[in-house]
Amino acid sequence: MADAPGPAKAAHPGTWDPLGVTPTDGGANVALWAAGAEAVEFCHIRDDGSERRVELDERTFHVYHGFVSGVRPGDRYGFRVHGPWDPEQGLRFNGNKLLLDPYARAIDGEFRLDPAVFGHVGMDDLTRSELDSAPFVPKSVVVHDDFDWGDDRPPGTSWQDTVI
Repeated sequence: MADAPGPAKAAHPGTWDPLGVTPTDGGANVALWAAGAEAVEFCHIRDDGSERRVELDERTFHVYHGFVSGVRPGDRYGFRVHGPWDPEQGLRFNGNKLLLDPYARAIDGEFRLDPAVFGHVGMDDLTRSELDSAPFVPKSVVVHDDFDWGDDRPPGTSWQDTVI
């Protein structure tokens, strides 16, 4: 896998559903809805803050997806979404900005106000910023949802008889 900066390595085919990052044995399925995007990179964040970028080549129903090996619960990540910069048409794609996963179940870190967090330069909102926002924004965290219920089983109570 390629390290940032530089070209990203492509992920293995994954599935478009469920959305977000779903850990499995040996990695995680990654799926992000990004209509209008031209490319999406999954950015696996190491403890030292460096990134391993993996391009999500597969696309189904505007969902970019792939299986990324080596991703485990507790790992931090973000996305870089590439596409047209045409503010007058409402298009402000900027791959220099590390984005939170809108489907993340946990986030880590703090937001720090810095010129790098803006997609544009200063007060000129029509000029694209080339600054990397990663050091200044929180990261998404991979969460494992499985739970071993052991011998437990659902109570089988109908919704009309359920009291919360």
